[in-house]
Amino acid sequence: MKKIQKVLLILFSAVALIIFFDTKTKAQIALHSNMSYSKIRNDVSIENKKALLGYNYGIAVQYYPFRNAQKLSVINEFNFSRKGYRQNFEEEYEFKFDYLSFPILVDYSLFHNISLQTGVELSQMIDANIEGWKDTYNKFDLGLVLGTSYYYKKKWSLYIRFTYGVLPILDYYNIDDLGNFNGKIHDLKNISVALGIKFNITNEKITCK
Repeated sequence: MKKIQKVLLILFSAVALIIFFDTKTKAQIALHSNMSYSKIRNDVSIENKKALLGYNYGIAVQYYPFRNAQKLSVINEFNFSRKGYRQNFEEEYEFKFDYLSFPILVDYSLFHNISLQTGVELSQMIDANIEGWKDTYNKFDLGLVLGTSYYYKKKWSLYIRFTYGVLPILDYYNIDDLGNFNGKIHDLKNISVALGIKFNITNEKITCK
């Protein structure tokens, strides 16, 4: 797991350096925020689980690496995001996981005001509302992303995004009724849908040299 995490973070850093050194000085930069509806996928049954309403906000940089394909662009983001779920026992409990997230998305413009995005999201858990979370949950998460954006004029856009986590955030041992260990279980994967708004600070395209 740690090797995968290091490789992915190195790849993200390499992409960021390419943007910084191989583009014009002016950038298409935007601030964005959204409300998210998150849950977990699980292999072992978890009773009475419900979705958690969360939020995300961050900054995005969009650039166009292909001069002959201006409908195709790449978006890098640096976000704070909250994921998790709720569960009802005798009372309702909320499990909140806070992440720093680094989506790397490919954007394709279908029309002048509608585009599709797909890519990956690398996330590092930085906090949770659960005592001892640092020793309980896996800190690194990887998600597959699919979304669409609607552009209103030049500065504003609305977007919806679906993120499908592929790495388990919890490892634990399966113990039978006699107390015997029956192997380790890797379970709980994040899944979320977000609806948000984006404001372009500058609308000038980055074109790679």
